[in-house]
Amino acid sequence: MKASYDLDTLINNFKKKDKIALAKLITILENEPEKAHEIFKYFEDISHDSYIIGITGSPGVGKSTLTGAICKKILENGKSVGIICVDPTSPFSGGAFLGDRVRMTNISLHPNVFLRSLASRGYKGGISRAVFDIGLLYEAYGMDIIIIETVGVGQAEFDIYNLAYSVIVVLVPGYGDAIQMQKAGIIEIGDMYNINKKDLGGEDIAVQVEMMLDDTVFHSGWRPPVSMTDAITGEGIEELIQNIWDHKEHLELSEAIIQKKKNRFSFKIKELIYSKIERIISERLINENEIEEIINHALADGKFKIYRIIHNKFEDMNFELKKKSK
Repeated sequence: MKASYDLDTLINNFKKKDKIALAKLITILENEPEKAHEIFKYFEDISHDSYIIGITGSPGVGKSTLTGAICKKILENGKSVGIICVDPTSPFSGGAFLGDRVRMTNISLHPNVFLRSLASRGYKGGISRAVFDIGLLYEAYGMDIIIIETVGVGQAEFDIYNLAYSVIVVLVPGYGDAIQMQKAGIIEIGDMYNINKKDLGGEDIAVQVEMMLDDTVFHSGWRPPVSMTDAITGEGIEELIQNIWDHKEHLELSEAIIQKKKNRFSFKIKELIYSKIERIISERLINENEIEEIINHALADGKFKIYRIIHNKFEDMNFELKKKSK
């Protein structure tokens, strides 16, 4: 059952910097994404741009603790920060732990911070479908910096590349050498690389990453720096943040930030189109009951028939579309 709300009142309170209104608008976008156009029409006169930082890496590398440490330093410089943390949704219970606040208690109540934990809800790519929309809300709210922390699933984290302007890939000692990180598929997307938990070592990982970067041609003119941090003590955080500002300056001076922004909106437009098509297919072409019938038919008469059945259904749909277009 969808919660009742007065959208006009929420928008008015939101524009007065009411965090409760911000939280409720996020909930609407999560649960009723079709309402997005009704919400964002109120902000069409707002031109504020936030700078978006993405933090990604395998589970257990300390992304949440690192996010908190970065946020703390940014707050000390008088900036406001909106944080989006994505946790994986259980395929069995449908729930998510959403434990990021446990590691960010020292900053979560700061007046210039808003932290939202999201469940991925089965969405691929290391994020949640609502991440883009929440980012727009943060921009409308006036946040200076947005930090997006991904699920932490390794090979499926490429969507963050399209949503953030500066992407930090976090590594730790003990996860194998840097070649293993390259095989995981996330080594290519970083604008900077950070070896966290430096109290456990990691100098060898840093050297190997540097060697791989030395063998890479960077057409953008930006060579990703490699840093080492201990997010718990704060050691190395200032160097990492300086790398972020250096990358931001590079994007702005080279005007590459324009392409970054285009990539962000292109990603969302395509996602909206695909979701609309998916809904049309599920409503008009094949529903869950028909899928169940095909499965039962395949189990009874031959599993290889599912390809022909689906092919024929699409052929029938194409025929109907052509007939209607005449």
